[in-house]
Amino acid sequence: MRETNAMSHKLFIVADDLGLHKSVNDGIIFLLKSGKIDGASLMPNGEAFEDAVKQYLEAKLPSEKIGIHINLVEQRSVLSGKPMTKNHRLFFIKYMLGLIRKDDIQKELEAQFKKVIQAGIKPSFINGNQHLHLLPGVMETTIELAQKYGINYIRIVNEPVSLNKGKFFRQVQLIFLNFLSKLAKNKIKKSGLEGNDYFVGFVNAMNLEKGDIKAARNLVEKYPNKVIELGCHPGYEDDDLRRRFKHWGDCHWQKELDLLNDYF
Repeated sequence: MRETNAMSHKLFIVADDLGLHKSVNDGIIFLLKSGKIDGASLMPNGEAFEDAVKQYLEAKLPSEKIGIHINLVEQRSVLSGKPMTKNHRLFFIKYMLGLIRKDDIQKELEAQFKKVIQAGIKPSFINGNQHLHLLPGVMETTIELAQKYGINYIRIVNEPVSLNKGKFFRQVQLIFLNFLSKLAKNKIKKSGLEGNDYFVGFVNAMNLEKGDIKAARNLVEKYPNKVIELGCHPGYEDDDLRRRFKHWGDCHWQKELDLLNDYF
């Protein structure tokens, strides 16, 4: 975790989506090697997973720098090789209607954990693509796997609503995620595991600004005994990356990379 001053104030900066695309891998590994971020979460079913593993191992970075970014949408299943649910909204609807079996989720997530470990990486923390690991049922599976594979830290999303203005729909989503995170935090603690206390980076995901970093550092100052996590999605942008993920909307990988590189 990042020491923000001489005291024990901690800010944990984590880049998600390592393994998504080679350009993303290049940017995240650059930031890790230069000490601009504290960790990166590796997507087991990302199309550039092998490249991410190769770069990470060649960089000889400490094991605590890598986590697992479990994923249940968009990419191909590690277990079956088939395309997964199209997006997180459709996944949520199908999950709530009971159209996705929890047993299938458990098997897929375990396959993802095994794939990362068999690649020679021992993840030290867990988070989830689109934060789907926070869903009741999925969180229980996540905790079980964390205990089984000796991983002590699971991310929650507890981002103060007051930090962000506008983006009404995103704010509504945040309130729901904060509620799920409160439930998840209790389960994580009861299981003897740990996690962050506050999070910054949901409302402005893929478009972080200086204000988000300042907000995270303000939380560090306000809550010196809490763990504050800043989530980010940096990467070197190129035409292929933008083309392949244009359906994600307004994404700014390069902007986030430059911001983190210049700020720290």
